[in-house]
Amino acid sequence: MIRKPKALIIPFKFREGYPNEFVDPLIARAIMLVEQNNIDYTVTENVIFDSDADFVSEKYNPNQYDFTILLVPTWFEPVTAVRATTNFFNMPIIVWGFSNFIYKGERVNLGSSAGAGVIKGTLREMGVNHEYIYYSPGMGKDEEIKNKIWKVANVSRAISLMSRSRIISVGYQFGGMTLGDIDLTKMRTKFGPDLIELDSYTLITRMQAIDKSSEEYNIAEKEVVELLAEPIGAKLEKITRMYAVLKQFVSEYKAQAITLKCHFALSQEFGLTACVPLSVIGNKVVASCEADIPLVLTQLAMHYLSCGELTTYADTHELTGARVLWGACGFAPAGMCIDGKIICELPAASATGLGATFKDYITNKNYLKAGRMTAARFLKEVNGGFSLHCVTGEALGNIGKVSEFGAPQYSFTEMKIDTDFDRFAQNLGSHHYALVYADLADELELFCKYKSIKAFIER
Repeated sequence: MIRKPKALIIPFKFREGYPNEFVDPLIARAIMLVEQNNIDYTVTENVIFDSDADFVSEKYNPNQYDFTILLVPTWFEPVTAVRATTNFFNMPIIVWGFSNFIYKGERVNLGSSAGAGVIKGTLREMGVNHEYIYYSPGMGKDEEIKNKIWKVANVSRAISLMSRSRIISVGYQFGGMTLGDIDLTKMRTKFGPDLIELDSYTLITRMQAIDKSSEEYNIAEKEVVELLAEPIGAKLEKITRMYAVLKQFVSEYKAQAITLKCHFALSQEFGLTACVPLSVIGNKVVASCEADIPLVLTQLAMHYLSCGELTTYADTHELTGARVLWGACGFAPAGMCIDGKIICELPAASATGLGATFKDYITNKNYLKAGRMTAARFLKEVNGGFSLHCVTGEALGNIGKVSEFGAPQYSFTEMKIDTDFDRFAQNLGSHHYALVYADLADELELFCKYKSIKAFIER
């Protein structure tokens, strides 16, 4: 389970001229709408004077929160507001101004739009990411307000969780499936996660060291078998050993994601691809293939933005002009497949092409299920920065037999995309994309805004 978003709410009240009987109910109703969004929140003391601003700034640790809400029900001086909030400028901020209301038959206000507006303008000039709410609760816009708050809360939580995440890469980097390795310093600076690099030798020696009669092995075997559509005979032991070691790695390093360089160190040299073990552990943590770090970064962000949905990756195997044929070469988390099962397949004994190349290449060939889907990838840019390409659409589920020449069937689906197809095709930045069963176009766009990443969102 992913924890709730955490908000710090700071109420501002001008020192004179605005009666508490009008101001306090606005603050209380605003807090109530935050609570209705299932957000963990802390309300600070009212900020009225500079001394209050200093107190709030010193008392509340920004590392304990995902985002900040500034409640501005009255006119307020931006100098004092900045004094209170400077420590929170590195996280997303909502500036909340309030509407006019009817009092004794007249339309009146408390200077809120001016106060919120000048604070908003000051934040813009200072380069601080923020969103603006400009309605009062109870004025017929409550659902719109709650939706805005939730999107900011959800994206802010994802940013916080990524900043504390760890990715394990087994077999070192494969280059991100392009010519150049990702710059780990820039990755850490922009996205936050640590990268733990382990080698294939450690994976294999640990597999060999596991006692088949141990509780660890028996638990791992049970977890594998529960997700298999049918028995796989002698292959089960090697798969169980690899899955058990992947679990060890995740536990030891307290990791939230894991990826392996499979081809060709494991597939040819060791005689077992990681497809099925990854398809099992992918039900527990974010899992991916080929040590493609930009890809697993995308999966991790989408996992958090979708409130914990499973993610996978897939290659683009065909562009039809209306649909994209997605499919990894044997990996897909069981929970993303039809009926939640892994269907194993080996190449034929007389296989040619890839079937012969990969020898004991055992895969998950089950189709990805039908449903609303987002496909996306963080891309490396020529200037050393990052961008995002994202498309939404409908995954069609079982599409019939498809295969790469000589290989078993992959975990395929087709996706009918929502946008102009050629524009999507021209914006493709890799053949590897992350997939999740959720519509995350708005969330990814907001994520990129807060991280200063250029976004190509195909809707």
